[in-house]
Amino acid sequence: MQISNFTPNDIHPFLSMAKDEGWISTRRELAFLLERSPQGCLVCHDGEKPVGFVTAVRHGKSGWIGNLLVAAGERGRGIGTALFKQAMQVLQRADVLTLWLTASSAGRPIYERNGFTVCDRIRRWEGLGGEPEPAAAVKKMHSGWEEIDFLGWGDDRTALLAHAADGGSVRGSEGGFLVVQSLGNHRQIGPYGALNLPTAEALMDGIQQQGGATMLDVPAANRAASKLLTSRGFTVCSEVDLMYAGQPPAYHPEYIFGLASMGSMG
Repeated sequence: MQISNFTPNDIHPFLSMAKDEGWISTRRELAFLLERSPQGCLVCHDGEKPVGFVTAVRHGKSGWIGNLLVAAGERGRGIGTALFKQAMQVLQRADVLTLWLTASSAGRPIYERNGFTVCDRIRRWEGLGGEPEPAAAVKKMHSGWEEIDFLGWGDDRTALLAHAADGGSVRGSEGGFLVVQSLGNHRQIGPYGALNLPTAEALMDGIQQQGGATMLDVPAANRAASKLLTSRGFTVCSEVDLMYAGQPPAYHPEYIFGLASMGSMG
């Protein structure tokens, strides 16, 4: 087995394997990660066959490990652990101070052994929703919205926010912002940040109701977000742990109403 850097040719095998796992991943997301963090996109081959993947991307002084995936028939051989440790090394060599990831109950012990601590739960909510009302939609993020995102995560995530906005529909006000992104047959709300619940409610009220599933990942500690989503008919369909290692983050989930990605990069 050999671990090497992702190439564009590895995107299709990854998406095929991710689909088999029921993951929601897109070619656009992988292309962004390859452009933003080529050294952090890793694949493990057994001969010519790709058997595992992981990605690691830096945001300012923090980094996010995501997309850790091992083929079903290849598990138990240490592939996932090897990929995970190399992804950690990529970020540590980049002088990242805080590492982030989300973990299933099965994966949590592995990460705890490598210095990760649970700081929250991330709930995936599903309901109906669609594009922001045309009159309110804008084409890019405003600098003030980056500051709101900074309040939540304690780091500069400008590139990630711009990536989301470029591929979605944006709605915002002075006190908050919301992006709706396409995920194949689904839609994702996020990034979604607000200074207070009334602003978050106003942003959500500007979403046109459409058929099909709309999802978003939200910190469980943001109880205002839970109240808002429940009132709009959303329900929780899954949960994972939010974990970090290294320097404790300036994390304030009360400003985070939706993550920018579905668990892969924050």
